[in-house]
Amino acid sequence: MDASRRTGCLPNTRTDVLRFIVDWVNDPTSQQNILWLHGLAGSGKSALSTTIASTFRELGQLGAFLFFDRHVAERSDPTTVIRTLAHQLGASVPEIGTVICAAVERNSTITISSLQHQFNWLIRDTLAITSQTIVIVLDALDECGTASEREGLLMLLGQNFVDLPFSIRTIITSRTEIDIYNVFAFRRHILAYELDITSPATSEDILSYFRHRLSFIRIKNRYLGLGEDWPGDAVIRRLVQRASGLFIWAATALEFINGHDPRKRVGVILNGDVACDAEAGLDALYGTALESAGRWDDEDFVADFQNILGVILLAREPLSSDAIDALLHMPEDRPSIHTTSLLGCILQQGPTVRVLHPSFADFLTTKDRCRRDKWYFDRSTCHRRLAFLCLDRMDAALRQNICAMTLANDIVAETLPEEISYSCVFWIDHICGIEDDFLPVVNQLRKFLFHHLLHWVEAMSVLRRSRDTISGLDRLLHWISVGS
Repeated sequence: MDASRRTGCLPNTRTDVLRFIVDWVNDPTSQQNILWLHGLAGSGKSALSTTIASTFRELGQLGAFLFFDRHVAERSDPTTVIRTLAHQLGASVPEIGTVICAAVERNSTITISSLQHQFNWLIRDTLAITSQTIVIVLDALDECGTASEREGLLMLLGQNFVDLPFSIRTIITSRTEIDIYNVFAFRRHILAYELDITSPATSEDILSYFRHRLSFIRIKNRYLGLGEDWPGDAVIRRLVQRASGLFIWAATALEFINGHDPRKRVGVILNGDVACDAEAGLDALYGTALESAGRWDDEDFVADFQNILGVILLAREPLSSDAIDALLHMPEDRPSIHTTSLLGCILQQGPTVRVLHPSFADFLTTKDRCRRDKWYFDRSTCHRRLAFLCLDRMDAALRQNICAMTLANDIVAETLPEEISYSCVFWIDHICGIEDDFLPVVNQLRKFLFHHLLHWVEAMSVLRRSRDTISGLDRLLHWISVGS
């Protein structure tokens, strides 16, 4: 997991909680070896976890830093967590790496064993050899699979991590999801710490963040004559008040303000609806950003918005603009970037297109929050749309010996276009996400399997994902049996 793209806290912010964490890690009298930092979406948990990891890396105490992402399949699979954790621990602490290598040599099937056995052999037994302080950071645990998929991992954290030496300190961040709360809230080895968005310290940190970012916007737009103190302390404090303790509100507002006319955009935000709580305030900001970016009386814009955002929101891995264009058969003279570029304050544009924060996806997929049919995306409907798109792309592209290989070819060097690769790997995921109106997709599925099953298996081999074919077909069979 590459953390180079992640940003931490602004210097001299979140100092109270960071000091508390450092003191807890280095307190030999503490009776808890897991610290659970939990809070609302947008309360700054991921930036905080990145700063925590950097802090302990500089102190020579960081053993592993794992961060989960619901929009990236490889970062949301609970079954890979223990193996990834062992790999990072082994790379960080050579003596532990030696023991882990020996354990793998003794147990050749360890990577396909149960999570419990993986934990026993790769984590519990290997960490028993050390007495040094080692910090493990797990960020956004709520984005690691669904509640049912992460149940086994939660049981390990809640029941088995107590067996680790107390010099091994694990810091976990997440939303206060009910399944995580039920496991973590009442364990004697877990210290729960709620991030308080209403504290004066949080407001001061958001104030510093606004001042820091607005100064860059002022410098960037030097020809507008904004003035040295623009937009003024009173306006900045009104923005802080609007944020209601949510760092993601501040970040989104600043991206919005950072447009062609920052003065006008500050006014748009401050003159919008005043919300009474944090989530409502965030929803109001997302509504303001969409209203300002969209041409909602233009049928073509609305159609492109719904088609493109449906792919972005439900894609199992973020796709490039070119891949989105290929999946959706977008006209060459109206590519998807023409639409997504209008949503720069809430979408990441490159190298792949994705929402900047999970709370925006929650906003668009919850009808009571977005409140407009043009903005609402039903997950099952989007999965159906993506399933048909994937089947369509594979039907057009898959064939025998798709890469025209000979015995002289090196299969490792072969690849497939991004949209074809995505379709091959994730079409089953999207079919299994369909919750009603099964017949049309079943008919299309029957035709695909009759003509292209072996072609798909070959393509998965080219993609080095052969292991996923059997498990995928098992899930597909279960979906058919439940839906029929």
